[in-house]
This record gives sequence, structure tokens and C-alpha cells, in this order.
Amino acid sequence: MRKGSILRTVVAAAVTLAVLLAASSCGSGETKQSSSATTKLPPGMAGSENTAYEEIPSSDLKTSGEEGGAPAAGSETSSGAAGESGTEASARKTATLSGVEFTVVAARREENNKLVASSGTREVNGDFLEVELKIKNAGGSLVSLSRFSFRLWNPHIDAATYDDYYGSVTTYGGYVSTNIISAALLDYATLQKVTTTLRIGEETADVFLFFDLNPLSVSRNQGFTKEGSNLVIYDTETGAKTEVNLAGFPD
Repeated sequence: MRKGSILRTVVAAAVTLAVLLAASSCGSGETKQSSSATTKLPPGMAGSENTAYEEIPSSDLKTSGEEGGAPAAGSETSSGAAGESGTEASARKTATLSGVEFTVVAARREENNKLVASSGTREVNGDFLEVELKIKNAGGSLVSLSRFSFRLWNPHIDAATYDDYYGSVTTYGGYVSTNIISAALLDYATLQKVTTTLRIGEETADVFLFFDLNPLSVSRNQGFTKEGSNLVIYDTETGAKTEVNLAGFPD
């Protein structure tokens, strides 16, 4: 065989081998790229540790408002009951003492005592505060409401003046300390003091307190505001107490 023919044969074989090697290299790169697109590693994890960690499909992720997800925009955590509307419903406040839940339903300022006037009480003008309550026995035993004392604190209440008008009758206000008075828990239907014993889980509504804010005058107690007032509920058996600020309740 001639030397020229041998040389041409060698060159052709070399070219063919180079083409095959290039094609093999391109296929290998495509395989690696496809593998990296289907698997994600957590930060700091080596490839050998990637045994079962795969990207979660977006369709399986929790969305706002679903269980386990972030709270939905505008969600409320107020004490108003679900489905209720109106200012008074949203202003409801609940405090728990000795296994009993006391919910302030309303706190209205009145210009007279017409609500409680009866054959034994004269109707007079003045400055009064009506506090409507709902009470539930959420504890594990019977509870008598007579064990609780219902009080009102405000720096503009002069508790020493109540004896001058009411004497020893503390239904609408009686001295406790300098700026604290107590009043009786009353039933709307009978206007009598409530001394009910609640069964476990029992709830009573339509009960209220009626505080005289200015017992010496028919004028308004100018310094008194609901924002600056606390309803204080005191357990006379244990000495424990809880307080509810009356801000946010409309007249």
C-alpha cells in the first residue's frame, strides 16, 4: 500500500473518533442538567445526604386563612361572638374569676334612674351608669353569685359621699375605699338582687349593675369617663379579683 493512502486512512479514522467523543460529551452534560432540575438540596447538605428531600409542589402549600397557614388579612381576635355586628357586640369584654366567666355586654351612661325606679324608689335625674352582664359557670363545681362583690373604680368617684344620700343601702353605690364603690347585681325583670347558684356550664343573662355616679346632685359627674373606669369583680371567699376596663362601650 502506498504511503499516501495509509496517511489518508489514519486521518479519517482520527476524525471519526473525535466526532464520537464530542457527541458522548454533549449527552452526558444534558443528563446532569436534567437531574439538578428535579431535586433541591437544603442549605449545607451534601449530595450524598439527598435521599428523600424533594421540592414541595406549590399546590400542596398552605395558603392564607387555611389551617396551619398565616392568619388571613383583617382577621379578628375580639371577644364579640361570631356573626354579630354593631359597636356593642365588638366591644364585649370577658374576664374569668374563680372558674366564672363575666362578660360585659354593655356599659351605658344614663341621665336618670328610670330603669330602676319602682314603688320603693323615686325617679330622679342625675348621672348613672348601667353595666349589663352575662355570667357563665365555666368551672367544675356549683357557684353562688352571692360570693362576688361588684365594684366600680374611677379617680373622680368620691365614695365617702354615698352614705349621705343612701345611708346603709348600697344597691346603687356603697363605700369600699376612696375611689371605689360597690353595687348590687340586679335582675332586669324583677329589679331584685341576684343570688343565683349556677350549675356547672350554666349561664345567666339579663342581669346588670346600676351605679349612681353623683349621689349629691342631679348634675353630671364631669370628671368621670368610661375610659378611666374599671369594673372590679371581687371574690369574697378567696380574696381574688379581676378587672375590666369600660373603654369602647357606647351609651
